[in-house]
Amino acid sequence: MTIILEAGYQTYLSEVLPPIRQQVEKLNWLVTGLQCWGSDSPLIESWQPSDDSEPYYHYSVLPGKTLYGAFTGQEIQVVWGVFCGIAGDVPAIPPDEVPYADGNRRIWTEPEAFQLAASEIEIVAFDSSFTLVKFRDESLGRQFLEAFPSGRIVQSPGDMLSGYAK
Repeated sequence: MTIILEAGYQTYLSEVLPPIRQQVEKLNWLVTGLQCWGSDSPLIESWQPSDDSEPYYHYSVLPGKTLYGAFTGQEIQVVWGVFCGIAGDVPAIPPDEVPYADGNRRIWTEPEAFQLAASEIEIVAFDSSFTLVKFRDESLGRQFLEAFPSGRIVQSPGDMLSGYAK
């Protein structure tokens, strides 16, 4: 199940993560293509690529409790980034398979597709304008929607564009 968040604090993980805290903390997270604005956080800064010439190949792996703790209570806006929650060990990712948001056409053409096959949850922040939250477990997605009633379920490319056609 894919849910798009377009209203409010849609790219602030301090708002997005609490309704799914238990699941977030149980997973290990692959974080890629991260660009943030807001409060200085040396920990989060260490997850961002230090060299602008290689942003798509850089990734960090961290436990869910670290991810949750780093964003909770912080005013940090995720401009770009992909967060892949994986049960168990995170496999090594070849450079050409690192998930990314900026310039990724699949976000628009295959909005339900997970970028990483091993993901249980994926969070994709897109240009600070919307966030996609993908769940393998549909009941978890429905629970998430209760916390974000303005979120929309996305099942097709047309669903992605419907919020922009108004």
